[in-house]
Amino acid sequence: MKAALIATGSELVSGRVHESNNFYVSQHLQAIGLPVVMHYVVGDNSESLRLAIEHALRNADIIIISGGLGPTIDDITFETLEKMFALKPVVHEPSKERMEYFFNAIGKSVLPSDFKMVTVPENAVVFVNDAGLAPGFAITVKEKNIIVLPGVPGELHSMIGRIIDYLESHYHLKKKNAVTFKVVMMREAEVDLKVKDIVNSIKGVDVSITYDAGMTTVMLSANDEGIFPVNSIVDKAKKLFGPKMLYGYNSLEEKVVKIFASHGKTIAIAESCTGGLVAKRITDVPGSSSVLLAGIVAYSNQSKVSLLGVNPETLQTYGAVSKETALEMAWGVKEKFNADYGISTTGIAGPDGGTKDKPVGLVCFGIAGSTAFTTQIQFAGNREQIRTMATNYIFTRLLTCAGLE
Repeated sequence: MKAALIATGSELVSGRVHESNNFYVSQHLQAIGLPVVMHYVVGDNSESLRLAIEHALRNADIIIISGGLGPTIDDITFETLEKMFALKPVVHEPSKERMEYFFNAIGKSVLPSDFKMVTVPENAVVFVNDAGLAPGFAITVKEKNIIVLPGVPGELHSMIGRIIDYLESHYHLKKKNAVTFKVVMMREAEVDLKVKDIVNSIKGVDVSITYDAGMTTVMLSANDEGIFPVNSIVDKAKKLFGPKMLYGYNSLEEKVVKIFASHGKTIAIAESCTGGLVAKRITDVPGSSSVLLAGIVAYSNQSKVSLLGVNPETLQTYGAVSKETALEMAWGVKEKFNADYGISTTGIAGPDGGTKDKPVGLVCFGIAGSTAFTTQIQFAGNREQIRTMATNYIFTRLLTCAGLE
């Protein structure tokens, strides 16, 4: 069995939005032993989509399409399939009722075009969308399977478990033994060298290493039916990567929240260059209210003084982007909210504002707890990447400084 993935959307081919759905789905198909042979990205054009589907059908047994299920004129996935395979459209009643309830709850009426979102082929297998309104569906054409999913990543992610269950039962696939972990603040090449130490003595292992904004994801999976020592692999990785390794958690912020909550410890956050991203990622985690007391975005020097108690002389002598200011920000927010730990970020995320002494990408960090810690790191990348890497770093360092790793 082979799969091909098609992502649709003019925003993807124009470069306005980074395509991530094919990558995400591929990872999950790999884990159940279903190889992906091709990725396609097409705009909101019925002819382009038709050509991609026809080509995929010649080269794969399962085609998964993401996108084009919304209510607007550029959402053409269902209409394209309808014309290609003479499908009969029907309204999926449970999704219709959910859609009507949603719009009524926000005081909006259902428009005729909205029914497009809840229309599926007759006799299709329907996958309920818990995170949105448009359901996914699967149809069989020419003895091959076409699965269509919403293009919004959050919605697709919420449905992937159902898709994997469907494929496993439909094709009697067997999940591969696999280990996936992430490594923070380490070069991809460095991670690769250490991973080689792990797998050199193990036969039949496929290795996948990907990097994004300071986070390297490692997937090790069995490529045969031989013995795959999961526990041994994890133990070796923990020894090699130490606190930089993320395993057993969906994200760094989830790890911080769960570990701090289990120890009854609290955090207060003071941010400048990250603009609230640290607090946002913490509050993305359910249960974070037991850990996070408050977050302050103190962007200007005046706000650093008035909200966090930073000494004006510190700002005058060392500048807003300095280890000294970062540490005073951390102590200030800790004391203001009586938290166990105060953490801070201040830096130059760019693209402008850098100097010879303090270039773009320089970020200073402060952590105030039973003891104090401050450092500065020079990151490389665009504004978003610098802010993301800075956030990853402060989470990792907080766990180490708190001794809760």
